[in-house]
Amino acid sequence: MRLTNFQKVRTLVQVALALALSFALVACGEDEKQASEAAKWMKSYSKTNPPNEEWIATNVAIDDKGQVVMDVLVPDRGQIEMIKSRTRVEQFHIVRMACPPMTAEVWTILSGSQVLWVNLLEKTKGGLYKQVIGASCRR
Repeated sequence: MRLTNFQKVRTLVQVALALALSFALVACGEDEKQASEAAKWMKSYSKTNPPNEEWIATNVAIDDKGQVVMDVLVPDRGQIEMIKSRTRVEQFHIVRMACPPMTAEVWTILSGSQVLWVNLLEKTKGGLYKQVIGASCRR
């Protein structure tokens, strides 16, 4: 039985799509593994290397985009007001003070396309945490 040109093309497209999907699934699994390892590293790192003397790393997790996210509580009300009074660019620089240094192992764990994100939080009068500003750490 001979295949028509249409059947050949359709079969070729199906094979190409199957290959592309399998490569995407493998890459996705690898990214998840790297993000999980990076989050584990950040949890350990933030315990022994707090963002600064007063800030407290409260949580490290992987969000729905696959980013490693570290939440940092800024307990000092004066610092919160100072951060809020700055321009967005200055706020991003302040957030990045909580990022690990460029020589940190986390940068070898994450792939070039993966992001390490830091949220600075304030405690509300009701006792909940509220984001002040968030930014990605630069490589």
